[in-house]
Amino acid sequence: MGRGGWYMWPYMGYGRMYAPPWFYTPYWPYPPFPTQEDEEQFLKDQASILKDELAQINKRLEELKKQGKEKK
Repeated sequence: MGRGGWYMWPYMGYGRMYAPPWFYTPYWPYPPFPTQEDEEQFLKDQASILKDELAQINKRLEELKKQGKEKK
């Protein structure tokens, strides 16, 4: 919004009607791309999270199998 904050919005909207379409860009610029080290660390973190979740799922499946055998 800039220095004016929300108080500036009506004036910006009024100027938008008479400005050329390319004057106001509706999109934010792209963030910088991560470095290779950052991406590698992110993927390692995701892999460890998924391994933990898979271990929890397998543990729960084993518990359900044991409960199913006990009921029969």
